[in-house]
Order: sequence, then structure tokens, then C-alpha cells
Amino acid sequence: MTKNYPKVAYYFSKISLSACLMLALHSPTFAIDNSINTNLNNSAITPPPNQHAEQTAAILPYSAEYKISSNSLSTNATRTLSKQGDNWLLSQHAKLLFIKVKEESLIENSAEGIRPLHYEYENNMSSKQDQFINFDWSTHSASDSKYRKPWSSDISDDTFDQLSGQLKMREAIINNRLKDEMSLTVVNRGKHKTYTVKELGEETISSEAGKLRTVKLLRSRAGSSSETTIWLAKDWNYIIVKLEQREDDEVYKLDLIKATLDGNTVKGL
Repeated sequence: MTKNYPKVAYYFSKISLSACLMLALHSPTFAIDNSINTNLNNSAITPPPNQHAEQTAAILPYSAEYKISSNSLSTNATRTLSKQGDNWLLSQHAKLLFIKVKEESLIENSAEGIRPLHYEYENNMSSKQDQFINFDWSTHSASDSKYRKPWSSDISDDTFDQLSGQLKMREAIINNRLKDEMSLTVVNRGKHKTYTVKELGEETISSEAGKLRTVKLLRSRAGSSSETTIWLAKDWNYIIVKLEQREDDEVYKLDLIKATLDGNTVKGL
């Protein structure tokens, strides 16, 4: 099993417990979760909805447990969103044998919307992957002085880290901004990558928490073979129910096991 350590560490850095998503995308007020075992044969897809205004735009705290898998490798991960003073802390933790991965984003919910303030990524088996990004919105800049190759760069209003970016996605759905394609930029290890996100429709899928109505999104990037499909729970503040990232011959998955949203257990239909 030890022969797989480098691959597992790389795998964790790719899915970044969140990765995904970068996907994620963004913005001002939400909570997310990932998850689910789906049986597409029993799912139903409907055209993209005209609006999702029935969902509150308020950010709600949550705690979720997911299964992360890739080929023959799998482990569980936890994700929590909690209030930290006037800000919010979105964190993810995963462990596989001796490998531990922690990812956190301190997020500000300002008049301008959701904005990242600080992001950390730590992998105890690969410190070269560690990140400690500070966002300074007074100068519109981001920097990481602790990275193996310290960097600093200018950022635009639509720049996020991999976790805070995901919150933006929820906001975009509520504000019906994904009727057409939406683009956003994620800064990771000093590099800026712009992704396109679009809504594919609604789908009812099976998960360990039960059958859940979801909004299905596709995230992609020009010039890259990587694509990420995300399912967000329509009746549960758009927490992540399932996520699949395809990159070359590899498929990384996040499936929801269980979750609580604002103190309430997430249940299926």
C-alpha cells in the first residue's frame, strides 16, 4: 500500500478536497456539501429551471461527510461551514492511512458579496503542496510568502480560492446567473485559471442520505481535458451532493454520506 502513497497524495492535491470545483465558484452567501452514490438509471433530468428564488440567499452553517474515491482508492472526508466572528470558515479534512489533508478558507460576506480573505492547504505527506494565501482587497492582490516559491499577484473581483469559489456557485444559481455560461477565476499556487460554469438542468439522484433533488452543473476550462460535474441539493441550500472530476483517464468522485444543515439532518424525498 505504501507504493501508492505518492499517487494518493497527488490525488488529494488534485481533488483538493474540493477541488474541484474550483469549481466552484463563488459568491455571496451560501453553504455547500458534496456527496452521493447515484443511480443514473433511476434519475430524472429536467430542463434548466427559470429561477431558484425559493431558496434563501442566507448563508447557513453545515457539517457533511463524504466519500472520496478514485479507481481503487477511497477514503472519507468531512466538510464544515461555521461562523467565525463576522466571517465564515469553510474547512475540509481527509485522512488515508498516514496521509492527512486539511483545507480551509476564511470568507468575508461583504456588500460586494462573497470574498476570500485567507486560504490554507496542508498535506502532511507533501509539504511542497502547502499553501497559505492572503487576499488583500484594498490593493486587489493575493500573495503566499510561505509557498516553496513565494508569489504575489494582482486579482480581479471575480477571483477566489478553491473553496470560496464554490460558494459563489451557489449564489450564481440563486440569482439565476447560470442561465447562460458564467466564468470565474481561481488562484492556486500562484497561477490564475479561468473556468466556465454552466447549468445543465435538474436531476433527482440517489445518495446515502436518500433521494435528493439537485441542480446539475458542468465546470470546464479552455485548453484542458479536465471536466467537473457537480450536483447541488436544491432543497438543502445547494450543498454538494455529488461531484465527479474527469481528467485524462482518471475519475475523481465525491459522494455525500450524511450531513446536517443549520442543525437539521439532510434527508431524501
